[in-house]
Amino acid sequence: MKTLKIALIGFGGIARAHYSGYRLLLKENAPISLVAVCDCNPAQFERFLKINTETEQVKLDPSIHTYTDVDTLLANEEFDMADICLPSYLHKEFSVKLLRAGKHVLCEKPMALSSAECEEMLAASRESGKRLMIAQCLRFCPSYLYLKKAIDENLYGRLKRIEMNRLSAHPLWGFEHWFEDTARSGGCILDMHIHDVDMARFLFGDPQAVSTVAYDGITRWQMENTRMFYPNLTAVINGSWDETRGTPFVANFCAVFEKATLTNTPDDNVSVHPEGGEPYVIEPEGIDMYAAEIEYFTKTIMEDLPNDVNPPESATETVRVIEALRKSAAQGGEKISYTPYH
Repeated sequence: MKTLKIALIGFGGIARAHYSGYRLLLKENAPISLVAVCDCNPAQFERFLKINTETEQVKLDPSIHTYTDVDTLLANEEFDMADICLPSYLHKEFSVKLLRAGKHVLCEKPMALSSAECEEMLAASRESGKRLMIAQCLRFCPSYLYLKKAIDENLYGRLKRIEMNRLSAHPLWGFEHWFEDTARSGGCILDMHIHDVDMARFLFGDPQAVSTVAYDGITRWQMENTRMFYPNLTAVINGSWDETRGTPFVANFCAVFEKATLTNTPDDNVSVHPEGGEPYVIEPEGIDMYAAEIEYFTKTIMEDLPNDVNPPESATETVRVIEALRKSAAQGGEKISYTPYH
């Protein structure tokens, strides 16, 4: 079987989580090879970064070539796929560049700063004939996949209520403080809140209407409370970049079914609290979500399979939902109808 050669573009915070995913897959003899890492700052190749994912300091394998410029990488390295872990404001530019250079592209979320930029990325993928996927990692997270299974298969009866939270102090590790610039990060609503908005779409489809109350801080949309309305359910989602510096990162769900309440644990298990019974813990099957998303995308490339789990058109739709949330927030949380485009 052919080995898929991959270049990692950007080696900041989230790239460390991707790198750990590659190491895990290589230990399992996956038919992939990480041949190069590119970052404009050569110090990044040795720098320790502590982020919400608690990734460890890494030592790049000596076989991995390092570059500080994408054009030099393209001129000197043979590879099939680019894994883009650059700041959000660079996603569209470099995704389009690498697609047009004949590379498949896995790009970190958010797909881009606007749905218009997302459409440019989709067009570049179609025109180049190369695949594009956005790293909406929760679609590959074992605890959230078990939640989806519980809903789809009616394991605990009808779902009555769900709340998802993603709360953090403002991130400080970004290149040239880009997280602190709304024009480059899009604020918490686009950078972090988007995880749970996308998960709601993954679980229930597109909402009929949305409502968001948001507050500004270091950036616009620093904190938000969102409601996504479905025919028989309202998903409540909270996001914040405004927690105090010593507050632990929170990423959780609470799903209340007729027969049990399900919550996820920090170690990615699921606590089940049945009606009238003793609580117990489910250990869902699956691997690290970063490794899982890489494994899935590379398999679609190598085996020419459809991307049914996380197509880029869906990631574009999630950005469009975020734009609707901002519109609602600008109107004081007004409930506004939503019509999907894709």
